[in-house]
Amino acid sequence: MAALSGLASALESYRGRDRLIRTLGYCCQLVGGVLVEQCPARSEVGTRLLTLSSQLSHCRTVLRLFDDMAMFIYTKQYGLGAEEEDLFVRGVSVLGNLADQLYYPCEHIAWAADAKILRVDSARWWTLSTAFWGLSLLLGIARSLWMVLKLRQRLRDPAVAFTSVYQAVRAGDWTEATAP
Repeated sequence: MAALSGLASALESYRGRDRLIRTLGYCCQLVGGVLVEQCPARSEVGTRLLTLSSQLSHCRTVLRLFDDMAMFIYTKQYGLGAEEEDLFVRGVSVLGNLADQLYYPCEHIAWAADAKILRVDSARWWTLSTAFWGLSLLLGIARSLWMVLKLRQRLRDPAVAFTSVYQAVRAGDWTEATAP
């Protein structure tokens, strides 16, 4: 019963629903692809799972039509990253936000073209939205790798490591002080 309550709670939020739809869609795509390719006797089931995966992906695309305002507000609040100490992190984050801001309208135009609402070539817009999505992912990876590199450098410097532990202990954050 607790698992059912947890699932119901997760489904009450947009993020929880999106995670479930995404996970279910990818699982259907994986299993469906394996069944179609590896098990000819089960290819009909595999085809149905691939169709379900496609529909779930379409569902997520439609739900993203409403993400523009939240993304715009986030980008506006972040601004040029004045609170970031590291210039590289600031630059990569601003570029990532710009890529995200450009991704959404491109995807919306592609979707509207597929739905026959706009008379434009959807393939071109899907390619452009995918490029912005990929750029955003690469910038996020670069940001994360840079931060890991900086953290490793801090941990290698004994004075910095000792100072961080000392400050954590004084602040009462024992978990940070005892973390490896």
